Amino acid sequence: MFECEDVYRAVNDEEADPRMTEATIRGFPRTTDLGTLVLVGVVHDHPASVARVATLLDRFTPETLALELPPLSIPLFRQYAHDEYTPPCLGGEMSAAIQSVESGAVVGIDAPNRRYVRELLRTLGGDDEARAVTRPVLRDLGRSVLHAITCRLGAVVAASTPLTPRLYRHIPYRVSMLDPPDEQAAHERSHVAQFDAFVGSVDTPPETALVDRIREAVMAERIERLRRDGDVVCVVGMSHLDALERRLRSSEERDTV
Repeated sequence: MFECEDVYRAVNDEEADPRMTEATIRGFPRTTDLGTLVLVGVVHDHPASVARVATLLDRFTPETLALELPPLSIPLFRQYAHDEYTPPCLGGEMSAAIQSVESGAVVGIDAPNRRYVRELLRTLGGDDEARAVTRPVLRDLGRSVLHAITCRLGAVVAASTPLTPRLYRHIPYRVSMLDPPDEQAAHERSHVAQFDAFVGSVDTPPETALVDRIREAVMAERIERLRRDGDVVCVVGMSHLDALERRLRSSEERDTV
């Protein structure tokens, strides 16, 4: 059990790791019915993000670790986490997070899952604008389902043979875990700034906007349910961090009215 204030004090300490910043960590205090929630924003596979989740989870252990992964992918990332190296060689910040949690549940909250599929089909059937992008959205759904199933089969292979398949696209960066923390943090900030500038200068394809909106709604709903069982640390991509925070704070405000 821990409080948001404890997390923020650790982040703002004069000797804190520079990869731990308030820009990447959002806290939701404990309430009568809900546990403490900490959202941790990451740049997938970035060394600074790997270090951030590992550092935070080494100090603050939740009842539930929620990850931006499909539920079917969790067993494979558990296999990645069972590594002699710290952080693990495979799986980026997600397997590093699992490796850092000694107890508690590990839950995948991202699509595809049954709630997401139901909400996606309901939206496509009842929204004229959404119906116009049905084909690319369903094509994306098919690819994501196939990949999730492949990850689940990969976990079986990893558990029963000496082989550990890499079934995700690793993202390389110009920094590594061997570089000083300051350099890692600076590179991550620059990467995020460049990504935000690019996203702000182009129009998001309507099918992408639709999929992301439903994914974020389903993830926020799942996080709220998990908080009923205790403290939660949730690791998500930086591109979803603000949207999830808005949804969750809006939900809390509605519940208190």
